Amino acid sequence: MLQYDEGDTIVAPATPPGMGALAVVRISGPKAISIAETVFSGGSHPATARPRTALLGTISDENGEPIDEVLLVCFPAPRSYTAEDSVEISCHGGPYLVRRIVERVVAAGARLAGPGEFTRRAFLNGKIDLAQAESVSDLIAARTEAAARAALRQLHGELSGVLRRLRGRLVDLLAGVEADLDFAAEEGVPSYDAARALRTVRKAKEELERLAAEGKRGRLVREGVAVTIVGRPNSGKSTLFNALLGEDRAIVSAEPGTTRDVVEGGVELGGVLFRLSDTAGLREGSGEVEAEGVRRARRRSEEADLLLVVIDRSDARTDEDRDLLTRTSERRRIVVLAKSDLPERCERDGDWDAGAVALSALSGDGMDALRGAMVRMMEVEGEGGAGDVVVTRVRHVEAIGAAAAALARAEEVTDRGELLAADLREAVDQIGGVTGEGAREEVLDRIFARFCIGK
Repeated sequence: MLQYDEGDTIVAPATPPGMGALAVVRISGPKAISIAETVFSGGSHPATARPRTALLGTISDENGEPIDEVLLVCFPAPRSYTAEDSVEISCHGGPYLVRRIVERVVAAGARLAGPGEFTRRAFLNGKIDLAQAESVSDLIAARTEAAARAALRQLHGELSGVLRRLRGRLVDLLAGVEADLDFAAEEGVPSYDAARALRTVRKAKEELERLAAEGKRGRLVREGVAVTIVGRPNSGKSTLFNALLGEDRAIVSAEPGTTRDVVEGGVELGGVLFRLSDTAGLREGSGEVEAEGVRRARRRSEEADLLLVVIDRSDARTDEDRDLLTRTSERRRIVVLAKSDLPERCERDGDWDAGAVALSALSGDGMDALRGAMVRMMEVEGEGGAGDVVVTRVRHVEAIGAAAAALARAEEVTDRGELLAADLREAVDQIGGVTGEGAREEVLDRIFARFCIGK
């Protein structure tokens, strides 16, 4: 378990390591402003300057020798990210200068922050709840518009608001049930209404089930859609892969079996990341290396959210094509009739070719149709579009699902107070685990350990 003294003043770079024009060093804690007074010199004093006003000056070492010219901003509590006294120092972005400034602040009385410790303090000080804290990490890691939008909405408390309302209703019901159990014999304490309890439980369960069902869509928003391109050798998979990426990543050759391993790349379509995998041609390999490539291709296709099944439109349909189409018929897929710039020799099949996209990855004809089909096929934004609350983290989905399961049990025992109370407590605890109400220390350690230093 990580051991943090919340009364310490902490410091860390808030910008990524490496060379850059600018960097930011963040300080937070009871000594933050007094430390700024010690290390900074300029036309104004941090302790008396207007809050949230940039001060131009110099950070100097213990001997008064300048380290760097900086801008320094003080954020007195509680109007700061952590709700503590905080200071942010904008300096030049050389690694040496950042290290020297951090060392100077440590020498003046701070300690190095742990992973996510600034955000952890924001949570512990009541600035944000646990779901919002986790969204900070998601927002930093977001690679697409949809992922950033989902993280920002969670940071603004949309998921937390829904869960707090549900939890509040269940807590009110639980209080009535427990009062009935504890004081049923006392005059003037009414019994809870079992029929009303059933309505409350059922409605909350349905809302939680809807949220949990959004978990897969949320994972796609946060992590991206895993797309595997499959087909027999020389069907045009690698050319299609390169065309979707807009760069020559995979080797393209007329020689069958050129792709021996999985080649990966990502492309943003419709605001969503599609993680593409080009795989070895599916056939009985002519050698050990190609056979291993085929095994990896099949394994990757089993893990994919979406398959692009490539059929060479310029060649007669083979038994390998038919076998692939049959084996993927129950999967989420798009059949791609490749090489449409060449004379067509592939016989049409009404069942297999229904909804197929004909294209030429070389000329670009049909590529926009494929991109549109990929976005529509996944429907990552969902029917409700931007109005839906999206649950993006596995931890949240599991807790919400467990709460829904507890309420499903509660539905069956709304006329049996002790059993109902036990199931309600389970649901309340599971929902509280998402927002951090009653979260155990080891849970917090596990969550914040995944954050970067300085956030």
